[in-house]
Amino acid sequence: MKKILLISALSLLLTSLDALANQPEAKQFHLSVALAEVDDDNYHEPYVAIWLETSDRKPISTLAAWYRANKGEKWLKDIRQWWRKAGSHNLDNVDSVTGATKKPGTYLVNWNGLDDSGEVVVDGDYVLHVEAVREKGGREHLRVPITLPLNQTQLSELLASGKSELGDIAFVPQSKKQ
Repeated sequence: MKKILLISALSLLLTSLDALANQPEAKQFHLSVALAEVDDDNYHEPYVAIWLETSDRKPISTLAAWYRANKGEKWLKDIRQWWRKAGSHNLDNVDSVTGATKKPGTYLVNWNGLDDSGEVVVDGDYVLHVEAVREKGGREHLRVPITLPLNQTQLSELLASGKSELGDIAFVPQSKKQ
């Protein structure tokens, strides 16, 4: 009886390992996002949302949402494009990518290659969005078409540059060790 149980357990383990080996690999990446230096006496750090959509405009994944916790939730709707497309429909997932507002500078955002449901995102054409909004200040929304998996050209080129609230947006190669 023990032999039968052991053989059954080994068979189940091998079947599980085979299924894992045949799953698509997640297309992880780091994104460098710069927040512009703004010369304003009444400067407030911007609320920022970064998300991915399919080429036919269906939201796939919110990569980051930066706002003032415990004060700023009511202002999330001011990140208008993100709020309409992804934020208002999926606040539970936003908690896992939420961070505080940031001062001007460059920040890394890691994306795990999964959609908001935890499924691996398939190869194809997508649009990366970065939206920044400041209280009593400006608003900027950058849209960048990308193709997954990323190729060397995408990893080595500047994706976009903002004109007011955002600076340079670029991919940063991610080693498999990270």
